[in-house]
Amino acid sequence: SKRILKIMKIKQNEYGELYYCNCDQNFHLVFNNLHFTLNNYQYNLLKSHILEIDIKFWLENFSDSTVKRKIPISTNQENLIMIFDIHEFINLKSLFCNHDVNNVGIYLSSNQIDYPNNLN
Repeated sequence: SKRILKIMKIKQNEYGELYYCNCDQNFHLVFNNLHFTLNNYQYNLLKSHILEIDIKFWLENFSDSTVKRKIPISTNQENLIMIFDIHEFINLKSLFCNHDVNNVGIYLSSNQIDYPNNLN
């Protein structure tokens, strides 16, 4: 018998999309230029890891750094660490949660906002 490929979009935002395919029973996370294919176990591990990351810790500890992307996500591959800026990370996290990107509840100081700013 022929299996029908059924891909369901779970969530989408300006940076990425999360899908579930019932044919291979995998999650597909496409985020910026990254694409992850995750089984249920891997998906839950990544979700737990992302939800546990303390954004404020990384922003505060690297506040003096000129590096734009300050939030690291380690991987099992020891020579690969993914790094995100605050907006990317909030959007990544929102793909795993039921909340909206605009309702995250993180307050940024003026030096953490990456926009041109004119003070009058």
